[in-house]
Amino acid sequence: MTETHQVHCDCGTVEVTMTGEPKVHAFCHCEDCRDLLQVPYHSVLAWEAEQVSVTKGEPSVKTFQHPSKRMTRVFCADCGEVLYNTNAMGWKLVSQILVLKTNGYTLPESYQPNGHFFYDRRIVDIDDALPKR
Repeated sequence: MTETHQVHCDCGTVEVTMTGEPKVHAFCHCEDCRDLLQVPYHSVLAWEAEQVSVTKGEPSVKTFQHPSKRMTRVFCADCGEVLYNTNAMGWKLVSQILVLKTNGYTLPESYQPNGHFFYDRRIVDIDDALPKR
């Protein structure tokens, strides 16, 4: 049986379902994620596009296309919560923080971060035992 998990926006209007294991469960420090999401690094869970779908509230879903990058930010038009973003590879990336916030502050074992990517591009130092690539 394939594992599924849901997240929802702050107001509960939109729900997103992720199916199967994420391709990536780590922290991303690249300039693209920082620019698109306006964060110092992204706590990312990445799936192939077909593994992430809006299962409630489609009319309230809005997409921001970055003006110069092949990336989008998908959010609830009612409360502004970012539900996921897409990267240049077409993956859908859900924040580990959103999963925590909408699931009783529990992160499934298969979603636990296992490293830092693009750490050489970081703007903040992270003091943890995870591999830094």
